[in-house]
Amino acid sequence: MFSHQFCKKQELFCRKPEVLMQVNLEFWSANRLEETKCKQMKIPIIIIGGGPAGAATALQLLNRGYECTILEASPTFVRKPGETIPPQAYSIFKKSGIDALLHHPSHLTCYGNRFVWGSQQPADKSFFFNTVTQGWHLNREIFEVQLADQVSKNKGKYLSGCSMTSLNYYNEEWTVAYSDANMQKQELRCSFIVDATGRKSRVARRLGIQRKMIDKLAGITACIPLAKKIQQFTYLESVENGWWYAAPLADQQLVLSLMTDTDLLPSNLRTTKELLHTASVTSLIAEIIDNCSAAANTLNITSAATGYLSQRIGQNWLAVGDAAYSYDPISSYGITSALEGGYYAGHAIADYLNGDKESLSAYDWAISTAFSTYLKMLIGQYTLEKRWNDSPFWSRRN
Repeated sequence: MFSHQFCKKQELFCRKPEVLMQVNLEFWSANRLEETKCKQMKIPIIIIGGGPAGAATALQLLNRGYECTILEASPTFVRKPGETIPPQAYSIFKKSGIDALLHHPSHLTCYGNRFVWGSQQPADKSFFFNTVTQGWHLNREIFEVQLADQVSKNKGKYLSGCSMTSLNYYNEEWTVAYSDANMQKQELRCSFIVDATGRKSRVARRLGIQRKMIDKLAGITACIPLAKKIQQFTYLESVENGWWYAAPLADQQLVLSLMTDTDLLPSNLRTTKELLHTASVTSLIAEIIDNCSAAANTLNITSAATGYLSQRIGQNWLAVGDAAYSYDPISSYGITSALEGGYYAGHAIADYLNGDKESLSAYDWAISTAFSTYLKMLIGQYTLEKRWNDSPFWSRRN
């Protein structure tokens, strides 16, 4: 059906994943946008998960005239490690109508990457020669507040502190039971449900769908006060059993993460002070954290593994963002993937409810092909580092 619409395969696989998704689905989402806006059909949709992927899905559905409700388990927006948005991601912000969010003073301009990778010598990759000449170090807490606010301004419902307890599908209708912010049992019914619960894939797993993991990458992260001003770059440094990530935030804070596999996590690494001590034996990262001090706070350890659901779509449901496919942060594709996936998921759902029963398959084909492209890029990135081929971390990737 799509052979005359999509690019040739050899062209697809030389594109970055975010560009690939745009090429794949632009033709069917754009053509139906005005048609569905005019109809203003109100078919309720429930989105489980209120992060970037869930909010992006909601914004497109609302733009297409579909009523939707987000159920977010967390009762409040919490401080999260920042994330670097590369210049090429600006197009999805612009296309989604949320590019103004990047102008918030809590989001810091990023001018490039500085890294020690594959060599002992640091190198720079400036964004100056890109079409968009800067990226952004996002304040994740502020960004998620902004997205929730956008959903509300567009007359969507964003219910925080609401944890799904069960769901059932009968007679083409979903029934979702959840515990609200007051610990009261509630129930909603809808025609379509979206799994935007991140790597936990809560909806899909309740449907008996397996999640497959490709690696065991995890991040040990802390936010620490900077002792001095540093250049507004993303800093990366590979080490024997993983790699370091550091990025400044707008409030003179630094996000510092050690990325390694779960079975390689240092047993003595439990506090921010210990993380700083471990980083002090590096070269590039050690320069950044020189004279930094921090309280003995507990570290934040989160999964950063590459993985995917064995099934991403089904009858009146789909998974989006990390719930469908999760990406290694070395790709800088986390939030970009969430926003891209949400944009196209929203249009796919609107088209599906408007009678196009192939739109979900088109969406799944696009995100799956993008993920295949990403895997090739990921292999290429890790094979650049050959100094520790015998270490468990690098041997698994080389």
